[in-house]
Amino acid sequence: MAMTEDLSVFFDTDDFAASATLNGVASGNVIIDREYLRALGMVDSTNPLALARASQYSESDIGATLAAGGTSYLIRSVQPQDDGAIVLLQLETT
Repeated sequence: MAMTEDLSVFFDTDDFAASATLNGVASGNVIIDREYLRALGMVDSTNPLALARASQYSESDIGATLAAGGTSYLIRSVQPQDDGAIVLLQLETT
């Protein structure tokens, strides 16, 4: 069962989020993480990530162009998080 709380506070562009477009069409706000990632000291990656509302992005968006914060990205995967209300977008800078 998906969370029923109002997620807009988390995706407010006055704080952490950026407005995004998907293939040139407004698609909602995302939180972009461009930081260097290190998982368990074994896998290193500089691929950016984004958190978004699951109601705005799905697996059918894989391969689409996401633009946010002045940068364009290719969506590599869409991964549901926790209760499914939020997705993690694995991105590649284009």
